[in-house]
Order: sequence, then C-alpha cells, then structure tokens
Amino acid sequence: MYSKVKDFLTDDDFINYVLGVVPQSVSKWEAYFKEHPDELADAEEAKAVLMAPTDVTCDFTMAESKELKDRIVSSIKDFSGIL
Repeated sequence: MYSKVKDFLTDDDFINYVLGVVPQSVSKWEAYFKEHPDELADAEEAKAVLMAPTDVTCDFTMAESKELKDRIVSSIKDFSGIL
C-alpha cells in the first residue's frame, strides 16, 4: 500500500502510467484508486511533480533526483522501443 508521494514517485509502473507510456496500466491504476481512495491525494501530488517543470522543489536529495530522472528517461527509452 502506498502512503507517501515519494512512494509513487519511485514506482516505475506509476511513472509509466502518469507519463502515458503504458496505456494498459490506466485501468489497473483506476481500480487501485477505487480501492484506496485515501491515497489519491498523494498520487495527484506525485503526478504534479512528474508533470512539473524541472525546477520544481520536492523532498528528494540531489542524488535521489538525478537517480529518479535517469530511471524515468530509461523507462521511456525502454518502452519507446517496444511501441
């Protein structure tokens, strides 16, 4: 179960869902939020961070931010090769 924005931001499946990389995951996440509506606010905040300009402030250290960015870019490259 997710309880923090950071949990969503470090979940590759959630990242791909937000970025629209894996359209099939939409129904999975919609079902998840129906079962866990209390986590929707954190998920929405995580979405805002993912979709925000690169100068957005969050609780990540510089190293964590770089690692997350590298994972996101890598995921997009991996999935773009499949599509």
